[in-house]
Amino acid sequence: MSFEIGAWLESFPVRERFLYLDHAALAPLPRPVAEAMRHRIEEQELGGGTPLDAWRQHAMTCRHLGAQLIGCAAEDISLVTSTSVGLSLVAEGLGLGAGDEVLIGEEEFAANVAPWLHLKRLGVRIVRYAQPDGRIRTEAVEPLITASTRVLAVSWVAFHTGWVAPLEELAALCAARGILLVIDAIQGLGAIEINMRRLGAGAVIADGHKWLLGPEGQGLMALSPEIRTRLEPVMSGWRNVELERNDYFLHRLSFFQDGRRFEPGSPNGIGLAGLAAALDLLTQVGPGIISGRIEMLSRLLTRILLAHGWELYSPGSGHPIAGIVAGRPPKVAPQDAVERLRDRHVICSVRQGYVRFSPHFYVTKGEMAALDRILEKAGL
Repeated sequence: MSFEIGAWLESFPVRERFLYLDHAALAPLPRPVAEAMRHRIEEQELGGGTPLDAWRQHAMTCRHLGAQLIGCAAEDISLVTSTSVGLSLVAEGLGLGAGDEVLIGEEEFAANVAPWLHLKRLGVRIVRYAQPDGRIRTEAVEPLITASTRVLAVSWVAFHTGWVAPLEELAALCAARGILLVIDAIQGLGAIEINMRRLGAGAVIADGHKWLLGPEGQGLMALSPEIRTRLEPVMSGWRNVELERNDYFLHRLSFFQDGRRFEPGSPNGIGLAGLAAALDLLTQVGPGIISGRIEMLSRLLTRILLAHGWELYSPGSGHPIAGIVAGRPPKVAPQDAVERLRDRHVICSVRQGYVRFSPHFYVTKGEMAALDRILEKAGL
């Protein structure tokens, strides 16, 4: 059965105002996602906690559909409030100390650096490898591995240029050396496909507000069973410990063994409603359809920018493509270019001195043709 993009366009009301090419920053909420969140608010407004049983379904949906998207089991999924929180839970829970080493790239986004740098207070040595334009090369990582290396932390997709990390090579390297591979997946999950179990990664973490088309403040953390068992919870509360039914006193600390192990307090119910709806939308469209359309749009965008004389820093022909295309215009500064485009209702960003475009699957070829004309009129 062929895919019809027209059947999905009404789900994205942002199209009525903008050509939105900034999903690597903050995605506009699809109509079903916003409606699910509004409905959740209305239910609590009118009924307090009376729909509690129905609300639990949102968490179950996030676990099951999130597991399908990541390629793991539902019990491997923890519901976290951000990528930063998930990465911090892993970094702090591993029990690393003096003599241990962590490898991180020189051009990683801050969220995947701060939790590891914070371990220096415990004597952990942080080793940085070369990562020009955000590109990770296995041959730059391997020589830095020592008998003390415990973790390799990588971004699946470079936030500023869109280079896709060679996860299979890195995972094989980590498996051979007994190293934990931790993946900041926020710029890949929802845009390109992954199978965590087949890959052999220890942790895959992503907030929902970019390529997953969900709200801020609600994300997914997937941990392999081995890492989940090994990882010590660094936060505890009434929601991640075992309680007797209808008894809220606690006399013995026993953490859950599934993903709930890292969910200490009351959930972000509105965020869960939104993320569940977003994951449902992505599942209905199909991850393969989405990744194929994003690749097509990214390659088309690359050709358009090159035709206008832009200097590009993102992967081109012969390299894996995610959703980010970054470059510099020939005649004006990047910020000036972004402002000129915004004046013409085209939304993109500046990151690390690059103009960064990031279209999602619902952008049409006709809209890309319109961008071609807009660049000409804007002197870009």
